[in-house]
Amino acid sequence: MASESAFDTNLVDQRVKTLVNAQLKTVLKREKLAVSGLKAAMQDRIIQQLHHHAANKDLVRLNRLKGFINNPDASHSPVPSITSHHPSHPHARQSAPLPLMAPGTSIPLKVREATRDQIETKITFRSDVAEMLTSDTNIRVLLFCASEPITHYTTTDIAFPHQVEVKVNMDEVKANFRGLKNKPGSTRPADITSLLRKRANYENSLSLTYALTQKRFYFVVNLVKRHNVEDLVAKLKSGKVISKDQVIREMISKAHDSDVQATGANMSLKCPLSTLRIEVPCRSTICTHNQCFDASSFLQLQEQAPTWTCPVCNKIVSFEALEVDQYVDNILKSTPRSVDLVTVEPDGKWSQITDGDELPSGDHDSSDDDDADLVEIRDPPRVAAVKHEMNGAGLMRTPPVSSREHSSSSVPPQSVGSKRSASAIIDLISDDEDEEIRRPPKRPSIAAYPTPSDKSRPQPERGISGLFGRYPPRQMDQHTPRGYPNPP
Repeated sequence: MASESAFDTNLVDQRVKTLVNAQLKTVLKREKLAVSGLKAAMQDRIIQQLHHHAANKDLVRLNRLKGFINNPDASHSPVPSITSHHPSHPHARQSAPLPLMAPGTSIPLKVREATRDQIETKITFRSDVAEMLTSDTNIRVLLFCASEPITHYTTTDIAFPHQVEVKVNMDEVKANFRGLKNKPGSTRPADITSLLRKRANYENSLSLTYALTQKRFYFVVNLVKRHNVEDLVAKLKSGKVISKDQVIREMISKAHDSDVQATGANMSLKCPLSTLRIEVPCRSTICTHNQCFDASSFLQLQEQAPTWTCPVCNKIVSFEALEVDQYVDNILKSTPRSVDLVTVEPDGKWSQITDGDELPSGDHDSSDDDDADLVEIRDPPRVAAVKHEMNGAGLMRTPPVSSREHSSSSVPPQSVGSKRSASAIIDLISDDEDEEIRRPPKRPSIAAYPTPSDKSRPQPERGISGLFGRYPPRQMDQHTPRGYPNPP
């Protein structure tokens, strides 16, 4: 019991750090303590009083102080302990909207940098919980894990060890324990409901094997209620809304800013997530843009990969901050489904863009620009005459191969069909036409042997034909052997 009381005190200590100044002063007044000083000083004063009651084992005052801390805005009456009668859930950043029905106890995982470790625990259900799991399919048992202690009043990202294996009753849990790459907090809790035996007082075994961890992890098993996307969308429609007058006032206020020159802007009626026409336009209250997204598409995406970021401005949003925009909803109801884009003026007036209107800059088709640089040239008279002769005389006879090899003025054959020839299209961007076509000079032909008419010309010296060309005749040395006299 002592360890359980100390654990409860630590939970309340974390709850104290989440209170604002007005709530801290209310708790201090009820405990008849000084309300002066900074926020940290007031927090320390309440925590010291809490530990003082716990050390003296004064359970009456301890539970009363816990009630004040748990409900600082409530009336001056004792409130039961938060661990017994106050259902809440660990506010994992991506666990919403999964309200907890029965809080669990977080179990720490030790650091194992070079080895592996295994944690085993038992899960049992009361008779009422077992009956609820059997009758209602929306009641689920989820496994949460984080790198920080999971408490009732803290916010943390769901994260499992990189190498982890979870088994329930010796059956492996098939789940994605990593989430999206480079997206912390996008991991979903593991659903282990189907592997549990939903019988009262039956001990279900849960084993978690992990290895190569650089930090400590904590996991907890919670009983939650799952909400369908359709139910959440209906809740958004019946909840708070962003009125049309409020949106227009904000637009006029921005237009009157002297430092900003406001002009009309185009607003898409398509959802940036599904690229389909928006059905239920919504956005977060912390977003400053008028562009909305479809509520159903956004919630379906969070069900698959819970990032909880606005698809327009990438701000962190929550389900509680989503509201339906009546200004955009009025535009959707006043335009046909074929309209996907409207122009919104700074004063709030809007007009739909028809097919004849000019598209905004950056959205025009670039294929017209490519064809604008190409000009079709009609056939010149000479080519037309050749075509006429070919059509009149029928098929021309193909010259022999020997005559075609030495011919340099033959006209290339024209392609038969309706397609334009590539030679009839000239690219005006190219500068090749401005340059004159210069043919290389012909090499003079030098005869290897003189003709009879060229006897007057100097005769080349006869040499020896070899593999590498003709060699000049060898010059013999004019000398006389030693010992012989020179001839007269």
